[in-house]
Amino acid sequence: MKQIGRYQVIRRLGKGGMGSVYKGLVPVIDKVVAIKLLDPSELMADILGAERLREIFTFEARTMAAFNQPFLVTAHDFDHDELGRPFFVMDYICNNLGDMIGETFRIEQDSRVIGATKVLHYGRQLLAALDFLHHNDIIHRDIKPQNILVTDEDTVKICDFGMALVGGVAFSGPDTMQIGSPCYTPPEQRKNPKGVDGRADLYSAAVLLYRMLTGKLPGMQSFSLSLVNPLYDRTWDDFFAKALRWNPDDRFQSAGEMLGAFEQLRLQASHGVGSCQNPGSDQPLLLLRSDPVNICESKARSLFGVNELFRPVQLVCNQLEVLEETVFDRATGLVWQRRGNRYPATFGGAHRYVEQLNDQNFNGCRDWRLPTVNELLSLLADSEGIFSKSLTRPVRWLWSCDRHGNHESWYVNMDMGFAGVQDVNCLNDVRAVSSVPF
Repeated sequence: MKQIGRYQVIRRLGKGGMGSVYKGLVPVIDKVVAIKLLDPSELMADILGAERLREIFTFEARTMAAFNQPFLVTAHDFDHDELGRPFFVMDYICNNLGDMIGETFRIEQDSRVIGATKVLHYGRQLLAALDFLHHNDIIHRDIKPQNILVTDEDTVKICDFGMALVGGVAFSGPDTMQIGSPCYTPPEQRKNPKGVDGRADLYSAAVLLYRMLTGKLPGMQSFSLSLVNPLYDRTWDDFFAKALRWNPDDRFQSAGEMLGAFEQLRLQASHGVGSCQNPGSDQPLLLLRSDPVNICESKARSLFGVNELFRPVQLVCNQLEVLEETVFDRATGLVWQRRGNRYPATFGGAHRYVEQLNDQNFNGCRDWRLPTVNELLSLLADSEGIFSKSLTRPVRWLWSCDRHGNHESWYVNMDMGFAGVQDVNCLNDVRAVSSVPF
């Protein structure tokens, strides 16, 4: 497709049972947006029929257009394409928690563990959004990682309201049709999806929070975090034991109550980063790949030296020396720009920024470049935070020079410690690197 209504299509981002989502451009001003088009699967079309699907789709758009809350995705425009299919337009947001924790369709496999401080940050926003929805008589009924988007400002936004129960009106299909996602859906929703209240969303949110903290889905017998990680005390165990009760009457009774309990949770201690590969002063430099590549995920693991969750198999023990404009790592021989770009940039913007550094002969060097994934991953073992403390502002996500096809590039999520793929129009930070010692 080249056009949806008046919007130019760049590419399709994904497809679900109800519709397809595209990355597009607003005419004249070239603003990047996300466009959801009614494009049901054959099974969904056969089950519900064209008219019912249009009603559900339009209902979702109207629901999202009414939102005025920072942690919810909103709809900005609604129209029909040349075939008469409805679509609505939303802000284009690059990240979602599903990708960030590495959850796949094999949901039973372990996912990435997210640091507890980050989980507290995301959890407060998620529960505040649910408090707003439930106050307005909206039950989402499909809270899961893929439906939690993460903005460039590290703010979460709930999306996909196609299954929402709004004022008692809801998506409906055959009694045998599952509403919600396996492993995140509470037992009462599996039995009677039309009869649930906000406590169903709270159960799903608890599963999501537990998975972010542990990389696992909660078992049926125990939720004890304190037994396996000294970072958590018994109050964390009590929180999840209540939040994950099968009987909704035994759970938190409102998002406000659950948020209040969540905000009382405290962390007990910090963890080290684990063992790292330290060449030592009498050992040769650890030479890392510096040439850019265009590589798919199936082939990248070996080249990047990462595990199945794209975290480094072996950490590098940095020997960092902070200078006025640069940070020199004696372990790898790399010279890093200390301050980087003032504001996040697209992938193209990152390249232009590096070109400007070379044109300006920044710090007496014209050999600045975007780092490879391998070079960025070498900074993850900076357990004392020398590199991050030397920066003028926090750095979360950094562009690498490596590509992933025509529309995506590799980046490294510094605060979660993994390499991932993002659209070239996403906004990430830039830290130029040079192999030339000063």
